[in-house]
Order: sequence, then C-alpha cells, then structure tokens
Amino acid sequence: MKGAALQSAIYSVLSNDAALMALITGVYADIEQPNDSGSSSNFPYVTIGSDNLASWDSKTFFGTEAVCQIDAWSRSNNLLEAKNVGEAIVDALHCQPMTISGASHVLTRQENSVYTKDPDGHTKRGLLTFRVIYTRD
Repeated sequence: MKGAALQSAIYSVLSNDAALMALITGVYADIEQPNDSGSSSNFPYVTIGSDNLASWDSKTFFGTEAVCQIDAWSRSNNLLEAKNVGEAIVDALHCQPMTISGASHVLTRQENSVYTKDPDGHTKRGLLTFRVIYTRD
C-alpha cells in the first residue's frame, strides 16, 4: 500500500515548505525529548504520526486511501503558536500536489484539527488528520 512512500512524500512536502519551516525547528517522524522535560529547546516542531491505510482497488488499478495524523507541538503560553503551525501544515497539504514514489497522487484533504494542552500543563498540541488518496503505479 506504499505506506513508507507516503510518509516520505508527506515529509518532503512539509520539510520543503518555506512558510512552515519559518515557524518550526523541524519535521520529524519521532523526536527525542531532552532530559529536562520542561525544556523548550526543540519547540515548536511537527511530527508525522500514525496513519490508517485502506485499499480501494478496482478491476483496473490498486488504490489506497490513507488517513494520516500530523502533530504540531508548541510550548508557547497559549495555543496560538500551535494553531499557526497547524494552518501552515494545512496550507502545505490540503488539495496540493504530492509526489509519492511508486504511486499516483489523487487528492489530499484535511479532515480534522484538534488543539489541546498536554497533561504537563505547558506543552500544546495540534492534532491534524488528512485523507490522502492515491493509486499504485
């Protein structure tokens, strides 16, 4: 279903988006937190989270519909920074072209955005979901 190729494509789009990169320290699949849990040195940043891939094959092609999670992380005093990063992620992905190795991108649409405070009381998180539809070459 080309899950690794999809993650690489999302990473490429986000890490090459100048507007997003001006707001964050980086785009990661995972990031190691500093020993001091109160440190803000890595923030704000974006992680490419989990995804759920489902087939939508036909007689003439193999297709995949993926729901992908992308998280915006912040340690600002309010949710505004996370929301600004989230909006930049949407601008980079929603209804924009994407090159997926071994596949033909059909459409990417934003599904949902949720902004919350983590239990530590300091970290803010924007959880964004996108639906990506593509066919295998």
